[in-house]
Amino acid sequence: MVARLEPVKSISKPLSYNEEKVSQGEAELIHLNNFLQSKNRLTYSEKIYRFQHLNELNTRSKIKMLHATLNFSPADKLSNRQLSAIADRYMEGLRMANQPYLVYKHNDARHPHIHIVTSLIRPDGSRISTHRMANRLSEPARKAIEREFQLTPSHRQKQSRIAFPDEVQKINPASTTPVSESMDRIMATVNRHFHFSNFHEYNAILRAYNVTVETGNPGSKTKRHNGLYYIALDDRGNRISPPVMASQLPSRLTFSRLNERFHHPAPGHLDNLSSIRERIDWALDQRPATLRALVSTLQGDGIEIIVPPRNGRNPHDHIFVDQRTRTAVTGTTLGPDYTTEALAKTINRGLRTTHANQQVTPSVEGARFNANVPQVLSAIQTKPGSQGPDDFGLDQNLGFRRKR
Repeated sequence: MVARLEPVKSISKPLSYNEEKVSQGEAELIHLNNFLQSKNRLTYSEKIYRFQHLNELNTRSKIKMLHATLNFSPADKLSNRQLSAIADRYMEGLRMANQPYLVYKHNDARHPHIHIVTSLIRPDGSRISTHRMANRLSEPARKAIEREFQLTPSHRQKQSRIAFPDEVQKINPASTTPVSESMDRIMATVNRHFHFSNFHEYNAILRAYNVTVETGNPGSKTKRHNGLYYIALDDRGNRISPPVMASQLPSRLTFSRLNERFHHPAPGHLDNLSSIRERIDWALDQRPATLRALVSTLQGDGIEIIVPPRNGRNPHDHIFVDQRTRTAVTGTTLGPDYTTEALAKTINRGLRTTHANQQVTPSVEGARFNANVPQVLSAIQTKPGSQGPDDFGLDQNLGFRRKR
């Protein structure tokens, strides 16, 4: 079993997320505690009111809600009754057995998992401390539940050897492996085997594995404390799971640890950059008539191009991710001949710009790309033979990925 805790400010955020899953047929409310009505008769307004009534007793605290997720192995065949009992035992382990809470079973992944929504405010107005709750309370409760209910133990801690890049698969929503485990395996591999010198380059490597990392919005607690959280994505960059704080994952790739990497380049880093320049030069010497042709040639040489988010909040030049040298580097760092503008001019297309606050998302068959995360350029190219722009500056429809 894998447990994850997410303290949140808003009542509506965790509640609406789960209720929306229920309305879509991807979840069901299977259990509740300390509510007057039964789960079949309880309305959304009554759920909101129950939590709001408690939260109004404490005007000082900003973080008043807790959203917990318990993930189980596909081998664990658990009934709703067993899942409800596990939820009660877990809340007892968090010393929150007397709090009102709702338990939702989700059916949107191949492994069973439940979400628990509760308030951190007690009836006397005091707030339940979440300081180190994951280590102090959640982890002992998780281990006890695995023994008591004879669940498949979490094997995250047993993973001693860090996998090589070719052994690691990108995040797949249909996978039976819990998202947090897949995410941690990817992060450990990237940290061990790849070279990067800044946050954007690190994020570009992760994006190729359908993971992105964020520092929080300006003024947020995460931003103020240099925190990081990781998010699992689908191929179009849309979220498929709640964010996970870096400190909650075994690899613990926090901002401070990454900063050490940024200021201490690996031996041979300059040689890697020279190799990337040589292969880009060779691709340009082939006189590609379109951006698609350039991207395809680079892919055949193990190089992907990652473009920044289209929302304009984190502007930076495109990034080359080279699987051969396991290096990520921005075009700007490589030199003036490798920037977005320079490459666009080389293929005689010209650079087209969009307003920084304009969110344009490419689409195919009704599916949209997320403008808030980096995108792999080869994935958002127009299909061969179709009409539309073939340029860095404009969004494109999903194209065929080159098989290797």
